Amino acid sequence: MTKFMSIAGLAFTLCITSGQVMAEQLKLKFPLEIDADEQSARLKENVGIFRNNVQIKHGDMSITADYLEAHKRTELGDNQQLLIASGKPVKFSATQEDGSTIVASAESITYDVAKSLFTMSGSAKFQQNGDTMSADTIIYDRANETVTSKKSENSSNQVKTIINTQNKQGEK
Repeated sequence: MTKFMSIAGLAFTLCITSGQVMAEQLKLKFPLEIDADEQSARLKENVGIFRNNVQIKHGDMSITADYLEAHKRTELGDNQQLLIASGKPVKFSATQEDGSTIVASAESITYDVAKSLFTMSGSAKFQQNGDTMSADTIIYDRANETVTSKKSENSSNQVKTIINTQNKQGEK
């Protein structure tokens, strides 16, 4: 039993470490690319504003939105940007290390680049391997490969999860 617990602990540590290493590699290896129909900036505040047909690419992750504010400030620390995207809806997709694809959407997605943390608000939906989660707010921590969902304080909508009971070959 002790040997099993040691192996499980090691596996857990390796999973967390690999997620954190992936996040660090993503930040350093790939530039953050933003395309849009229109761009303006508030130079004193280090805020870029992008409107219409906004497309963000960072490694194998992409976000499409109607509007984006890109904040880069010294108080956010070294190499830290905060992206706040809105749309009807904002769409997100990323490929995990295991090759699975995550697809998500919400009225607003905030992306903390340094932490690889995505906060999806307003009719948020998250899908991976046929399983679907919907909630008022979904927080996806890509570095640690965790997802948390919750309803808004005054909302009557509960978190809903649909688990696909069929494998990829369609067998039960």
